[in-house]
Amino acid sequence: MFKRIAETMHFVPDRLAATKWYSNLFGVEITFLKNPEHFFIKVGDQEVWFSQADSKVPSGAAGHVAYWQVDDFDAMLERATQLGAKLYRGPLDRQNESYMCQVKDPYGNLMGLISPKKQAQEEMSGE
Repeated sequence: MFKRIAETMHFVPDRLAATKWYSNLFGVEITFLKNPEHFFIKVGDQEVWFSQADSKVPSGAAGHVAYWQVDDFDAMLERATQLGAKLYRGPLDRQNESYMCQVKDPYGNLMGLISPKKQAQEEMSGE
């Protein structure tokens, strides 16, 4: 019955600033719809939207965390922190040939990173 996650929504105090930050992090363009108040980024098949935080859904680390599969864990963690994210939890050796961590974006939301260990990556690529 369920097919896939259609989009993720981040609740932030400044929608455009957050969209620009994530656009820079992921290296993708912002998609603006006909109404200029409607915009998002697309990472692979995943749409990432930003909504105004309010008393009903504030910005912050209080629920679930989406984990992004990345090719190079160390490089992406370094990139995120250089752009202003803070390491929040981890890195954790998952004991299944992968690492994971959580970073907090400049707006207080959490984002997870997950990647195979370098040794596993090298074995998969035949190096």
